[in-house]
Amino acid sequence: MRLFEYEAKRIFQQAGIPVPRSGCARDPKEAAQIAEQMHGPVVIKPQTLAKARGKAGLIRFADDPQAALELSAWFFSQSHDGEVIKTLLIEERIPVLSELFLGATVEYSKAAPVMIVSPEGGMDVETAARERPGSVRFSLVSPTRGLLPEQLSDLVSFLCEGRPEVQGKRLSSKLEVVIRSFYQIFHAYDCELAEINPLGIREDFSLVALDGLMIIDDEAQFRHPELVRPRNQTMEDFQREQDFKKRGWTYIQLEGDIGILSSGAGITMAILDLIHLNGGRPANFLDTAQMNRQGIYDALRMFHQSSDIKVLLVNIFAGLNRCDELAEGISDYLRDFKAPFPLVVRMIGNRDREGREILETIGITPIAGLEEAVDRAVFLARRCP
Repeated sequence: MRLFEYEAKRIFQQAGIPVPRSGCARDPKEAAQIAEQMHGPVVIKPQTLAKARGKAGLIRFADDPQAALELSAWFFSQSHDGEVIKTLLIEERIPVLSELFLGATVEYSKAAPVMIVSPEGGMDVETAARERPGSVRFSLVSPTRGLLPEQLSDLVSFLCEGRPEVQGKRLSSKLEVVIRSFYQIFHAYDCELAEINPLGIREDFSLVALDGLMIIDDEAQFRHPELVRPRNQTMEDFQREQDFKKRGWTYIQLEGDIGILSSGAGITMAILDLIHLNGGRPANFLDTAQMNRQGIYDALRMFHQSSDIKVLLVNIFAGLNRCDELAEGISDYLRDFKAPFPLVVRMIGNRDREGREILETIGITPIAGLEEAVDRAVFLARRCP
């Protein structure tokens, strides 16, 4: 679960990490009003979940409310990496002496968090680590003991290295506070990744988080219900995603028109590839793992509400579950509802003969081959208006 910048900064601020004064605007007039409240130049940033806004020319500066009004009107006609810009963060423009990088992520090979810092803020840390290894410091953190005092001291010393002694002393105490608070946020919010990039150093050597990023582990969302909300998706898509999560199913919305109802992440990925190879566009990734009669009925009902799907490909590869029970679930759904899209059913596995007989009595001829089923789904999607 990736947060918008303004959400991450709000959490930073609550933890005592300084952030610029700001407000969120959803139309040009509101943007101008917020800019006027800043009493000076402002930075205008679209709130999207895609990165690299700066490289795309989507971080702009305005000297007065009129300029903010005009720039905002332009922003609201733009998109970034497929995301329509609906919200702008308008914040005071803060002059800084220099910029640092502060980040934390999970080193899965070590099953532990790792802190990452660099005296070169505002850059791509992966590129810096590859091209200038000495410019980035990594520190593996014990999941049980947390960030130790000696680790914190080492990170601060690295960031202050090369600075005049007086500057270093004034800066080090402030860095200790920010880094400690930052790691506490990373841990408390079950983050997979968190960044302050850049962390600005002001003329008085105070620090300010000029940008913020937080990605929270999807499996930990239940611990942060206050943050679970639609982000760049319709309420319909959001509700469907939450319903699937409650059942332990993995659902990812895509931009195509061929719905996929399948069990097993590996075979579902293969279906996505086959659809693309055949010129189709998948509408979703859905891994249901094990499913029973009621489960497939409920899943079909959820797809029933989608207006984007032209055809639904149902892949049944039964092992512990049974084809006949799943066929009964499909039959139940078609008895209660008129499907708004054609169904293509691929069925193979445990009791598939019985399952085929059930489906054939309701006018569905199941397909045994996966590639044949995908071909059929892509063909039907092309025929639909």
